[in-house]
Amino acid sequence: MDNITLKIKKIKTDALYGKKKHFNAADKKEKWHYSIGIPLIIVNILSSSILFYIITEDAVDWLKYVPLVLGLITALLTGFQTFLNLQKKVEGHRRVGNRYLGVYKKCDIILAYIADDVITQNSLIETIENVTLAIEDINKEAESFPTSQSDYIKAKIGINSGEESYNENELEI
Repeated sequence: MDNITLKIKKIKTDALYGKKKHFNAADKKEKWHYSIGIPLIIVNILSSSILFYIITEDAVDWLKYVPLVLGLITALLTGFQTFLNLQKKVEGHRRVGNRYLGVYKKCDIILAYIADDVITQNSLIETIENVTLAIEDINKEAESFPTSQSDYIKAKIGINSGEESYNENELEI
């Protein structure tokens, strides 16, 4: 059972890192979503406001171009927001992160069953195969939501600093 326990711990650790990476990526993309979206709303309101036209109607020549510049900024921000599709990416990363969390918890339960000697060998093999299939499925879904090296580094720093409140034995492979 030592080899099986070791493999389950490895899957559990991989799932923990996968979860953290995807939640970090979701947080980063959500920050970008709001960084683009909020100014877009403000500029859109300003540029489409009839009041802005009235204010600049009798203004000096250069001020009359401000609505045009705001319109251009609005178009650019809208284009970026549409192209980047950040909200969909945030949702995808969170979904993948939650699925990794589910695998992490399954591995934790399997390890408890092994430690308490309450699982048969056949049931253990079937359970591990199901977890392996789940990981393969999650990895396929995660291909559409790639993470960066900085997401991994942030996950590692967070885990090592106790962010997840797991002890050293739980993180050992």
